[in-house]
Amino acid sequence: MSQPKTSYGSIMKATSIFGGVQVFNILITLVRSKAVALLIGTAGMGLNGLLLSGLNLIRTITSLGISESAVKDISKAHSSNDQVHIRTTFQVFKRLIWLTALLGIIATIIFSPLLSKFAFGDTSKTTSFIWLSVTFVFGALSGGIYTLLRGTRQLKYLAQANIFGGIVGLVVALPLFYFYGIDGVVPAIILTAFANYLVSLYFKSKIHFEPIVVSWQETFQLGKPIVQLGLSLTLISILASGVAFALIAFISKTGTLSDVGLYSAGNAIVDGYVGMVFTAMATDYFPRLAGVINDDSKWKKLVNEQAELVLIILGVVLILLLTTTPLLIRILLSKEFMASQNFIQFAVLAIPLKGLVWVLGYVILAQGNNKLFLTVEIIANLIVLGFNMVFYHYYGLTGLGISLSLSYFISVLFMLFILKKKYDFQFSIGVFKLLMISTVSLVLCLCCIFFLAYPYVYFVEGILVLMTISFFIYEFNHRISLKSIVDKFKKR
Repeated sequence: MSQPKTSYGSIMKATSIFGGVQVFNILITLVRSKAVALLIGTAGMGLNGLLLSGLNLIRTITSLGISESAVKDISKAHSSNDQVHIRTTFQVFKRLIWLTALLGIIATIIFSPLLSKFAFGDTSKTTSFIWLSVTFVFGALSGGIYTLLRGTRQLKYLAQANIFGGIVGLVVALPLFYFYGIDGVVPAIILTAFANYLVSLYFKSKIHFEPIVVSWQETFQLGKPIVQLGLSLTLISILASGVAFALIAFISKTGTLSDVGLYSAGNAIVDGYVGMVFTAMATDYFPRLAGVINDDSKWKKLVNEQAELVLIILGVVLILLLTTTPLLIRILLSKEFMASQNFIQFAVLAIPLKGLVWVLGYVILAQGNNKLFLTVEIIANLIVLGFNMVFYHYYGLTGLGISLSLSYFISVLFMLFILKKKYDFQFSIGVFKLLMISTVSLVLCLCCIFFLAYPYVYFVEGILVLMTISFFIYEFNHRISLKSIVDKFKKR
């Protein structure tokens, strides 16, 4: 029994650490947005947003997904405890990072007039984009260090780097906005990138690698799989953005601009509320999975444990989200957005299924089957887009929430079929049990909201929330002793 406890504990540790980092980053973003609004106004915020969106577009294309794809190779090298392999992999990755940074600089300089014209309607900001091209060097280098920390599972340093990076970026930017107003936007973006690089460099110094000589021929040979996987991830990122844009365009064309706003606001609440779970999964689960992917029994056990804890955490988070949706809309938005309530509440039913899709998707990614991963992602995205369009056409915003649940249900079945056939994997009975309990509790709660009158709805909802949370706490304690967690806090 000790091994499962240790494994569950590792998953929970990562979730709590990076969930906390996510919350902190959200707070930093809110403070920065408020300060920017006060210091440089709406015009300054608009300029800042347009410049960053242009840079992010170039970065998405020219980064080739290297940072994400390299995690798999670095994790495997780290798990092997082969120092030569680790040093060689890192040297190859470092060279690829420099090449993508150079590619980003060249692309930004070449397309700066086009970026300016597209974003601002003229070429007046061409020089600004050229100056901002230097951020690709700082961004690539700091991103490379974060990838190294993630691949070697230095969770403590990675979390600290994210937190200090956010603080330093805020401290650097605000004085520039205060003294130079809107003219401080470009210098603030550059110096923030530089400050983040310095922070990452500090944490890089905590991991010591002896230099190793790697020829350029070896670099291209060993780097080819990293680039191939990275290109697949880049295409998927572009596809996801295209699908999101297509849906919004469809809503705008067949519905109203107000519906677009309500859908976007509802999505922001759902994604923000459960974001810590998916952030932790992306940050820690993939490196751990990549490290054991060559051992069938270990990776299958890990996938089931990850799925169980994801469902347990989401089971608590989602029942609270479902019952507090009207309050959250009023606090985070305004009464004008109450029309998004039904969409949010039905969309909540899709989140446990989405969690399982993510857990399964990383298996194909860790296995290095790029073509299969790309094919599966394309099909899954098209399923979601197709269902969303059909259900919005017939049932409006509420239909969008229902369609998410149906499309993710089909996606889970599709992914399970692929993994069973390709890798002889299937979820344990425990995963299906947790999924069933979570779904039933959410459906019952939703039925209360729609069919019970006030004030009885509050009473029944309260009972359902207490029962659901009690069940998932029991399941959590069955895997990770709550007493041991309390004892650790007492010792601190």
